[in-house]
Amino acid sequence: MTDTSQNGEAAIVASCFPDGHVGLVVEIGAWFPVEFSNSRACIERGWDAVLVEFSPLAVDRQVREYGYNDRVRIIQAAITPNARHVERFHVTEDALSSDDETQVEKWKDLRPGYHGGFYGHLWVPTMSWDQLKDQFFPERVPDFVSVDTENSSPDLSIVIMQSDWRPLVMCVEHNGRSVEIMQVAKKHGYKMIEMNCENIILQR
Repeated sequence: MTDTSQNGEAAIVASCFPDGHVGLVVEIGAWFPVEFSNSRACIERGWDAVLVEFSPLAVDRQVREYGYNDRVRIIQAAITPNARHVERFHVTEDALSSDDETQVEKWKDLRPGYHGGFYGHLWVPTMSWDQLKDQFFPERVPDFVSVDTENSSPDLSIVIMQSDWRPLVMCVEHNGRSVEIMQVAKKHGYKMIEMNCENIILQR
């Protein structure tokens, strides 16, 4: 198994499922196939995958990697907590693309020598969690969902946990809002099995 996740999250997620289990992974904010990927290890084990990303550079890499893999569907869109139409996003050359321009500036300040680079605004089609599942997995609850949408990750994860389409395992970029996330998680039968400075992993 190739662990290309940010902090070894893929190995922790794998331990939540029995050997040989073949499930469905949904990665929202998929970025590159082998960089900061929480879905790569699942795909290598034969899982079906729905990968959602809006950055043109990242989508190009995903299509080149998985475009002819019938088990992997690549969606160029932004998943938002509520239904919207087309939104303007601040697109960078690294994984910091966001609908909040101040988010990128904050990370520049926190990362000396940051060279991600800004290359423009992009108007992106958006989908809600319900719209995503109704179109791409209407009869199959995901086994594992990864949410990394920069500043909106906590809000989107809460919407997912409150829905009728709750995955068994979630990995969420918590943005310092782990207490708020856990308050909702406990109400819906999730427990925390790991947390690091970026992500929290939940299982029910």
